[in-house]
Amino acid sequence: MRALFKREYVAELEGCLYEARKQLRRYWAATLACLPSLNIENKIWDNAQTKFDIDCQNILFKCLSSISIRITIYSEESTLPINIGSHGDFYLLIDPLDGTHNAVLGFPGYTSSVALYHDGNYVFGWVYDISRDLVYTAAYGEGAYLQSPITVKRLQTRKPNSIEDMRISFHRPKNNRDINKIQNLIWSAAKVRVYSCSSLEICLIAAGVLDAFIDIGPPGHERSCDIAAAELILREAGGALFDDKGHPRFCLPPTTASLSDNATLIALSSEELIRIIL
Repeated sequence: MRALFKREYVAELEGCLYEARKQLRRYWAATLACLPSLNIENKIWDNAQTKFDIDCQNILFKCLSSISIRITIYSEESTLPINIGSHGDFYLLIDPLDGTHNAVLGFPGYTSSVALYHDGNYVFGWVYDISRDLVYTAAYGEGAYLQSPITVKRLQTRKPNSIEDMRISFHRPKNNRDINKIQNLIWSAAKVRVYSCSSLEICLIAAGVLDAFIDIGPPGHERSCDIAAAELILREAGGALFDDKGHPRFCLPPTTASLSDNATLIALSSEELIRIIL
């Protein structure tokens, strides 16, 4: 895999992350690819931090430690920001392991994601689908791409015109009113797929595999640290993000607030679909 984008600081970050991809892949082969090692049967999953989360974070931090630009890192698994580098004013928002519950159970749907923020915008997003060894990536104004070890593909969303033609995913709501809304979509959509990993599901919309990911159960589960990188990838591929009221949704800049800003989300392959969904 190689750096794809023009900006020098983005290319340097890509180099660090492709080394991280190699190490995360080795970690996957040694641990996550094996049968589940934690006994959580008959227990309620409470989104607890696991050894897997910390191990993935340590891999990312180690691979980023040699970067020359000055970066402040906010990570889902850390209580304090980390500063590295010597010049510039850049920020990273990281989710070392999105879909931890999947990883614990041995279900192959989890990612590591990194979003770079500079001059008031997210300018680069990187989401690594660990079990499939695929990298989704985008730079602001330069498009979105999917990379495997042997090929590169420009990403573009599908443009369905009706729910009957849509392939949807969703986060399971809890109250009866929202359950009924989701049921209406389930029985109308062409296909339904549920991965329980929001960053991956959003990237699959960018790739044309899905057309919608829906989390309408208030207050919602999607934090900026979960979806910032995937948001840029989806927008660069032609998609859009909204809240459950149909208002555009944008991730917060990297701060401590971006680690806990749970909100609803409707991610779509095009802006026009929000009227159909609502």
